[in-house]
Amino acid sequence: MRFGSRVFAYLLLAPGLLAGARASAQAAADTPPPLFSAEYVHRLWGDVRGVLKEPASWDDTDWRDAALWTGATLAAAGLDGDVRREVQTHDRTRGENRFFRNWEQLGAAGSFVEIGAFEAWGVAAADANARGTALDAVSATVIASGIVTPVLKYSFGRYRPSQTSRTFKFRPFSGHQSFPSGHATQAFAVATVVAAHYPAAWEQALAYGAAILVDASRIQQNAHFASDVVAGSAIGWAVGRAVAHRHLLPGGYSVSPWFSDGAGLMLSRDF
Repeated sequence: MRFGSRVFAYLLLAPGLLAGARASAQAAADTPPPLFSAEYVHRLWGDVRGVLKEPASWDDTDWRDAALWTGATLAAAGLDGDVRREVQTHDRTRGENRFFRNWEQLGAAGSFVEIGAFEAWGVAAADANARGTALDAVSATVIASGIVTPVLKYSFGRYRPSQTSRTFKFRPFSGHQSFPSGHATQAFAVATVVAAHYPAAWEQALAYGAAILVDASRIQQNAHFASDVVAGSAIGWAVGRAVAHRHLLPGGYSVSPWFSDGAGLMLSRDF
């Protein structure tokens, strides 16, 4: 795979992200802590504890969202075989394959490039909102991609579509890791944090559109079933939203909830 092709996928997001950072700079309030600091480690620990405990204090809206995502995952599961056959029997070009191989990196190493871009821009432009985005994205990554999804992968032990002709083949604790998708988890965790910090419709469309393409790439590459990516997207979205809600206030970034041991602020549900 050519290096230039891989970088092209990352750079597709850059103009929108930087424009969003400039547009939101005046709205940001207090200065977040340095990424590699004791303050941030303390904050990260508070995020992990708070987000993992949050289901115990869910309200009706939270349970509704959980039910909707569960229903979407079950509906996708019913179509897993049909989707795999349709996608894998579709004639594709070398360019299409290359595009999806490159784009799926935004659910892996490319997502860290994206997070680093927010941090770099935040430091260079003294943009607290961009730096806050980077910090929240790291927290969401640790919780969703580092804890929740790996535990579920190991527990379910689902075979990947490239490993079996059967749609539903599970062997718990076997090391098979198809359900849920880690790439989808990571892509949606970062996208949801970005959408929370940059609420303009076009910024949210850019963030979530990129994440949806990551989902599509995992199916196109025969690495996951449709239900795998829907479940991974749900986890990333839920964790990204929970982390962002812990720190965002109307009009800017607030220091006050950083060291809270509670479930965090539940303010706007528009993202």
